[in-house]
Amino acid sequence: AAGWTLAAVLTVAGGALTGYEAYAARERGPDFSRHRELHSAQPELSEREWERYLGHRASSGERLQALTPFEVLGIYADDPRRRREYARRNAQFMLDMHRRITAFEDLYRAELARILTHSTATEEEGPEKGP
Repeated sequence: AAGWTLAAVLTVAGGALTGYEAYAARERGPDFSRHRELHSAQPELSEREWERYLGHRASSGERLQALTPFEVLGIYADDPRRRREYARRNAQFMLDMHRRITAFEDLYRAELARILTHSTATEEEGPEKGP
């Protein structure tokens, strides 16, 4: 539990985990580097929300591992208004992530085409002849 607290504090504070801290957190529980990454992509998540999210994840075992913080908070929200607000925030987060992924995929395809074009041109030239 103490290790989780260290990782959670570093994560909430926005500090980077050192190699040892990342290793120790991984050995004690979930990989907190993903939490930090998600948190940094969601600046509107308050510290209190972040603590509630980590608490729910810690007590749930593997069940909530694949969910975003907004999904977890929405599932455990006490009233429909808050549930709807988390659903809206999660929809915006997922749309933003979709745009980031699409932009990366476009760059990847362009680089792959460039590499394949260069590779094909090199193959068509044939092996280099010696002197």
